[in-house]
Formats: sequence, structure tokens, C-alpha cells
Amino acid sequence: MSRIAVSESRGEVVGWLTQSRHAVHALAAARIGVGLAVLGLLVTNFGNRQAWVGDASLWAEPTRAVSRFPEIALLDGVSADILTVVYVAVILAAVAFVLGWRTKAANVLLLVGFIAVTGQNPLLSTASDNLLRIALLWMLLMRLADVWSLDAARLERPGSEQAVPEWLRTGLHNVGLLGLGTQVALAYLAAGLAKVAQPQWQQGTALFGTLQLPEYRPFPWLSDLLSVGTVPLALVTWAVLVSQLFFVPALVNRTTRNTVVVLAVAVNLFFGIVLGTLWSAFAVVAVTGLFLSDDLWEDLGYAVADVTAPVTDRIVDAWYALADRVEDWWFRFVLPPVDWVRATVFRR
Repeated sequence: MSRIAVSESRGEVVGWLTQSRHAVHALAAARIGVGLAVLGLLVTNFGNRQAWVGDASLWAEPTRAVSRFPEIALLDGVSADILTVVYVAVILAAVAFVLGWRTKAANVLLLVGFIAVTGQNPLLSTASDNLLRIALLWMLLMRLADVWSLDAARLERPGSEQAVPEWLRTGLHNVGLLGLGTQVALAYLAAGLAKVAQPQWQQGTALFGTLQLPEYRPFPWLSDLLSVGTVPLALVTWAVLVSQLFFVPALVNRTTRNTVVVLAVAVNLFFGIVLGTLWSAFAVVAVTGLFLSDDLWEDLGYAVADVTAPVTDRIVDAWYALADRVEDWWFRFVLPPVDWVRATVFRR
């Protein structure tokens, strides 16, 4: 390859990385989906949080003792009250993340808090928990709130400025997008290769055993209906294999990419309902949607906005009216005494 060709290729790569942010609507959808997955997991387990990750989770101590994840020490041995405070704080961070309010700060709090909570019980951790960690980590680099967020509305207000240069923000965003997309694609490929090597998956019977386990039968009649039908069970099994094994090859073409992504989303949602693993499925769906065309996400956003605009506009206006009042109260009643104490007490 000539030097000119190398130079042109390098220029195209640099241009792709720094000239414009890609997949902003897909990432906004992923932000909402990831936030809802964490929120749903924590809220539905709030009542049994002590048995799950609190001081009543001694039953998981053997697994916890051999875990090499350092985040376990973050909440190790804390009281029930402190755990509850942290737990609620993570829930609030998930809500802020979904709404896109102070998104970067919410991202940091959600990443650390989610790891701190779920790391207390490695025995119940799932592959989707690891995927959420990976997603939240890569998302630290990305501009998740450019659209469909309260931050986007705030930045449109007069006087808003960005401290970081545009080229750097754009470059970090696109690097994060590449990193997260690569890891999601590899996760699908690894899952497919692991399954196809097992005779049960090759024969189409692998799901039968799972459907008989009590913890994966939220709707026994539905599990039994699927179990007794050998043809439907085999079709679903093969749908899983196709969506995972051919996920990466299908990404090279827009039509095949959209097809395999829709199939993967359908499979994950189906098992989320049938097996009662809705939040795990939602987490996978959230990051899988990154591979859909951003134009498709944008059109979907316009369609939803047309329906919800009257309600969302009122909510946004009310939110910022409240924020302005809180800010005014802060500057009028909190900062003056704080400044007085700093000037008179701490400077003596």
C-alpha cells in the first residue's frame, strides 16, 4: 500500500473520529434502556435487599470470599441503614440517568453504586450484570444526553458553555462507541460459540431443562406449553443460535444488520418474559439497539415525540421552573451565611 493510500486512510479514520458524533439517538436510547434495566432490578428487589446483598446475605459468603472483584469491599460489613441509603442513592442515580439530568455525574454514581451493590453477591450475578458494567464504563466517554434528555434542553438555554473542546468530546464519544459496540459484538459471538459446541443446543433440546427449573417458571402454563411442543422449542433454540452466531457477520450489511438485531431483541424479550429474567433481557436489548441505524432511532423518536409532546413539554417546563426556584433559594439563603462563615471564622 502506497504512502498516499495510507495517509488517506488515516485521514478518513481521524475524520470519522473527530468531525461528528455518531449514533447519538441510538446511544440516547441505550442510556434510557440501561438506566431502566438497573432501576427495574433495584426497585423490584428493594424488599429483599438485605437477603440479596445486605447483612442477611451470609449464605453467599463462600462465593464472596473467593471473588476477586475489589468493589465488594465498598459495602462489605456496612449496617442495614447505610446499605439502604446507598441503595436508594443508586436508584435516584438511575432515574437521573434515564431522564438525562446531569448525565455524566449520574453515570459515575450509577457505575460505582451498581458495582458496589451487585458485587456483594457474586453467586447471583449474571452475564447481563457484567454487560451493564461494561456499558456504564464505556458510556463515561460518550455524549449520552445530546438528545432525548433534560441536559439537552438545559444546554439550549442562553449562557450554557462547554469547557472541553468540541474535537476532544467528539473523539472520546466515538472511541467509546467503538469500544462498547466491539464488546457487545464479541459477547454475542462468544455466547453463540459456547452454545453450538454443546450437543443439547445442536439437537434443539437445550431449553427444555431450563424451562423445568422452578426459579425460571414465572408462568408455568407458558413454560409447559413451550416444553411440550418439540417443533416450537427447536425453532426457538435455533433462533437463539442464529442471532448469536451470525450477529457479527450480519453487521457488514445494513439489511442483514437490522434483521439480526431485530431477531436478537425479539429472542431476548421472549426469554425475559418466559424465564422471568426481564431486567437481564432489557439490559441486553438496550445495548443491542446500538447497531440499529441512527436514522431509524431518530424517526422513532419523532414519532414518539409527536404523541407525547404535550405532556413532556409541561414536565420539562415544570422541572426547570422548580430548578430555577431552588437555585434562587440557594443563592439567597444558603451561600450568604456560608460565605460569612468562611470570611469571619476560617480566615481568622
